[in-house]
Amino acid sequence: MHFDIRPYCSALLFCAMQNLSTGRSPGRCTHLSSGVSTSSFLRYLYEAFTKKPLLLFYIILLPCLFFSMSAFAGNKLTIYFYNPEININNFASLKKEFDTYLSAYGEYQLQPFSEREIFEKVAVSKNDGIFIISSWHYKKLKETMPIEPVLVAVSKNQSTCRKILSAKKNISNLTSLKNSNIASASSEDYTRNIIMQMIGDTSDGIVRSVKVLSVPKDIDALMSVGFGVAEAALTTENSFAKLAMINQKQYEMLKQLSVSEETLLPIVAVPKSLINECEQLLKVLEKMGMTPEGKNRLNMLGFDGWKVLSEQEKRILGK
Repeated sequence: MHFDIRPYCSALLFCAMQNLSTGRSPGRCTHLSSGVSTSSFLRYLYEAFTKKPLLLFYIILLPCLFFSMSAFAGNKLTIYFYNPEININNFASLKKEFDTYLSAYGEYQLQPFSEREIFEKVAVSKNDGIFIISSWHYKKLKETMPIEPVLVAVSKNQSTCRKILSAKKNISNLTSLKNSNIASASSEDYTRNIIMQMIGDTSDGIVRSVKVLSVPKDIDALMSVGFGVAEAALTTENSFAKLAMINQKQYEMLKQLSVSEETLLPIVAVPKSLINECEQLLKVLEKMGMTPEGKNRLNMLGFDGWKVLSEQEKRILGK
């Protein structure tokens, strides 16, 4: 059986303050603003409090402390993740693994997104955490909100990469890609943007005409070209080199049509209004790659560590 003592506590406190200020006895307090009449229970507690004033003090103080601590504990910082450069199939597993790891360090959680529009609508409006985003996305996002880049991802001790557009050797140039299928592990929006940069400003017709074939990983994109499913593939430089070790025959069938400019791996950015509040969380992220548990989680995002942005990397980012 559940007994709610809150009305009695409310009545008690009101009655105590009323009688302490007026000097009236407990029996004179016959009707309270809370709607609770005095009773033997109330009189008993009142007498106990008048004999032990400290008890009344603690009754008032402890709930205040409790609710203050509850409010503080509910202020959970969120890591908002969106990266159009990689294809993640299981967001539930990703969130679970990160939340388990982060819970050992504080009230932190990961919230991954697969759609850029939803990410920006939710993450930007809430303003209660930090972002893990691509450098390409950061350049667009900073135009609409004040954010500060802090960390950059590292993979095999490298913080930058280049994208390669490769195709079978019978495709002579980029203009030959019109109306073709291009395999990519990145989002369609990101893929078209990179191809636009590679071909040039006059390429709009070609970029619109191609069909982006979404695949799980870079290596799948390259194999798609080898098997004739796609005419070209957009991958990282490292993935193209890796194909030579995995399948030399497929590698020899391909040629590089174009190479993108050097870009940074994903970065951690913080709303400028939250830099101080997120300081501890940033330290937790920075050290993730130093432990096997942390590195395993980062591998799910496609890299193995973090580092503080150098001045050169900030220039690449266009800060």
